[in-house]
Amino acid sequence: MTRRTFSVGFPARLRDERSVTFAFYEKIEAWLSYIPEPEWPYFTDKIKQTVFLCDRSRHRFWEQLHDVFNEAFGVFLLRRDFGCEEVHFVRPKGACTPDLAGRRGPLAHYLEVKTINNSQDERDSWYHEDQLNDTTLLPAALKKKIQSSYLYAVSQLGAPEDANTARKIALLVLNPDYNFDPTDKPIAEQIGAYLGHIEKPSFEMICYIM
Repeated sequence: MTRRTFSVGFPARLRDERSVTFAFYEKIEAWLSYIPEPEWPYFTDKIKQTVFLCDRSRHRFWEQLHDVFNEAFGVFLLRRDFGCEEVHFVRPKGACTPDLAGRRGPLAHYLEVKTINNSQDERDSWYHEDQLNDTTLLPAALKKKIQSSYLYAVSQLGAPEDANTARKIALLVLNPDYNFDPTDKPIAEQIGAYLGHIEKPSFEMICYIM
């Protein structure tokens, strides 16, 4: 895939309501509709910084852009599922800050979004004849990525001055490799069991499997 092959036919794929492309971006559009109007300048600036970042050599096309879109999913969850009347993006003060802050009545909410993208082997296999080894068990490398992402989110969520009295949520957006294919239980069940094993008190975890 290159920028050209991604772009050619893209408007047509969006016009076709049956297409995977349409369904994918329709979902993102729903998330974007929950961003408060005063937050749009900050959010669109983040998009501008990533929209042309495209690592062709490693087949990581627009990955960072979609990581930013996933922050809009965090806004969506805070407003719809947690009932936050006020939501805003946290302006970074150093490296250790959560992505989002919300408030429901007197209770502050902090949410950090971590996107766990496909492995490099998986991405390479899309464009070459590489054969991946199928596995029915949660791969050790994926476990490591999940745990390290979650622990980093914990450090960010615990950084605000009022973190001790706030609700703290780590949102993991997970793109599992196609070769991870359990036969006796759904992917979500295996991942959920592992998340329950590593989840820390006061730092709840939500996992959204793409």
